[in-house]
Amino acid sequence: MPKPLQKHYVKHRIQICLHTSDESHALKEAQQLFHEVSKQWRELRLKNSTSEFDKYLVTHQTQPTLNEALEVYLKTKGHNRAENFFIATRRNISYLVKAIGDKALEQFTTADASKFRIWLMDEQGLSATSTRRVMSSVKSVFNLSIGELGLAISNPFSSVYIPPKEVTGRSAMPSELLIKLQEKCLKINDEKRLIIALLSDSGMRLSEALGLHKNDIDLDSSTPSITIKEHSWRSLKTQSSNRKIPLVGYSYLAVQKALILSTSDYLFPSYCNSTTTKSNSASAALNTWLKRNLSKDYVIHSLRHSFRDRLRAIQCPSELINELGGWSKASVGESYGDGYPLSVKHEWMQKICSR
Repeated sequence: MPKPLQKHYVKHRIQICLHTSDESHALKEAQQLFHEVSKQWRELRLKNSTSEFDKYLVTHQTQPTLNEALEVYLKTKGHNRAENFFIATRRNISYLVKAIGDKALEQFTTADASKFRIWLMDEQGLSATSTRRVMSSVKSVFNLSIGELGLAISNPFSSVYIPPKEVTGRSAMPSELLIKLQEKCLKINDEKRLIIALLSDSGMRLSEALGLHKNDIDLDSSTPSITIKEHSWRSLKTQSSNRKIPLVGYSYLAVQKALILSTSDYLFPSYCNSTTTKSNSASAALNTWLKRNLSKDYVIHSLRHSFRDRLRAIQCPSELINELGGWSKASVGESYGDGYPLSVKHEWMQKICSR
């Protein structure tokens, strides 16, 4: 029984004896009773509409399809939520529609859920963590629908098996493979590939690169650089993430090309605007491309691991490594003073580009 209507009944479960031992006859009787009680519920909803699903059922005689349930879910749960909530939820449901189709909620099965997991991990290249995140979003849409509509079904996405262990794909990328990747990205010269090239010689996190405003970039000084700071459309992971990074190697070339391509105030306008930075969608798209064109062993975050290993290989001081990558300081002493001058940072970063 739908929760909003329980107050109209003495008990929360309706039980009626059908006075028959014939299974086929009982099924017909039960179906007729269900239609009658459904009609009664619709009339009660008309008198006292209390939820978005109530409003839906006032004008619809059938149960909603997945996309219809999505819209009601967003209206119900979206109050005062950030734009990312709507973007992520719509994206995750669109994945399910693409893999399985848009059909009535009652028609989805546990077999569909398993097929969807396979589609996400094998065909789209999503990690177990990303797959789990998508499944959680889909499960929430179904949970709300089942609860509000009083559907006599269990959530087919509630117990989907997802491998608990996975290859993280965060190994440091070998230098010869990194160079091959950098050259390919600059040759293609589109927004996605320029994001990868920018990350390759800068050590930035993906969200840091995506949230760059053109004012954060300085190509006119003797030492070209990028200032990473918090913006209303993109927060930073830690206080140490606030920093200035010299632009060298392929990262420098990528910024030059991205500035030419960008038609807005943001370096990567497809993934950033005045209200949000679309890190999740960028990560999924870039990781899928990397796995298809480079190797399944690496993801976009592998570039950051490689950056740290490349600095280690030239015996760069650990304090400077932390400062360049925006990693947390290893000791209280590292927080004293203003840190390394930009020129010194530039010298060390040039060394990893010449190897």
